[in-house]
Amino acid sequence: MTQFRLAFAVAKYFKYGGMPRSMLRIARECLARGHRVDIFTGRWEGDKPPGLTVNEFKLRAFTNHGRNDELAVRFHQAVDGGKYDCLVGFTKIPGLDIYYAGDPCLAAKLAATKPGIFRYLPRYRAFLRQEAEVFRAGKNTEILLIAHQEKDKFTHYYSTENERFHLLPPGIDRDRLLGQIPDQQHRQALRDELGVGRGQRLILNVGSGFRTKGIDRAIRALSALPDQVRAMARLVVVGKGKPAPYVRLARKLGVADQVIFAGARTDVARFYYSADILIHPAYTENTGTTLIEAMICGLPVLATGNCGFAHHIVQAQAGLICPMPFQQETLNRLLVEMLDPVRTADWGINGQKYCATTGLYSLIETAADKIVACAERNHRRR
Repeated sequence: MTQFRLAFAVAKYFKYGGMPRSMLRIARECLARGHRVDIFTGRWEGDKPPGLTVNEFKLRAFTNHGRNDELAVRFHQAVDGGKYDCLVGFTKIPGLDIYYAGDPCLAAKLAATKPGIFRYLPRYRAFLRQEAEVFRAGKNTEILLIAHQEKDKFTHYYSTENERFHLLPPGIDRDRLLGQIPDQQHRQALRDELGVGRGQRLILNVGSGFRTKGIDRAIRALSALPDQVRAMARLVVVGKGKPAPYVRLARKLGVADQVIFAGARTDVARFYYSADILIHPAYTENTGTTLIEAMICGLPVLATGNCGFAHHIVQAQAGLICPMPFQQETLNRLLVEMLDPVRTADWGINGQKYCATTGLYSLIETAADKIVACAERNHRRR
């Protein structure tokens, strides 16, 4: 078997981000198949994995779009000379062989959510340029697409050729969840640790980047619960972010004692199994891995309809979807329904059954198949 040399580019790696975790899992899968993987990044948080070479650039730009441009230059300087068989980007970089599309179509998002003038601001002009350099018609970059609903948007704005898209299945890491199922005693111990008393309802939110995950919406929905229900509810937020503005909001709405920020955790499975429902009222969410992770653990889900994986909740009958365009009053009403323990019992069972019988787990292997196939084609041409 020929060993191929693969170069991965990612803006930054941190272990609590869904896309960076997928990147690392794909890299390890390619490594396990006997190929060499070198990772190039502007920032790496945490331990560097054995077997993979991590090249961390010291980027000087102060803005995200500036760092992306600088990363693109440094990446191509590093891989120049044709020593790599496939260039894979998890950040929008021109000249890639394969781009892993972990973000929604920015052009479509701006058109739907921002006044037209925003397209001309330096920040968005740069991001749109970077997106066009990957998706515009005539480019050779193949696209691994997680959120299938985004395909039509990219095609509409960039006339991207259909054959360049490869639609990936979800890639949920079951071992991360099923390998550490806590018993009832340990579930109660976590609830006690969080200050969630017996008989109270634990509403869970999991995700880094509190602004986009809709933590403010969840807090407002908590504060709008009927008095007796609200008194018995606690919102626990697990993830990396800046809690200060949301603590202030909770204080203003009179629920500060009922909102707990648990920080980024490696034992997130304990929270799924110990909670009563998951709430995920995201402002934007290309996929929403947490929705399926919750279902695997038997946790009913309340999410907004703009989440890429929301249709799995509907198909499984595993919770409720707040339709778009978003209305806070609708989310408030649905949260009351979600806190009815009679209904949530059925939703939890339905979610687990669906996840046990549906193909939700082969993203990593499929992505590796496409990368290795591309590397083989490039190697033969040379």
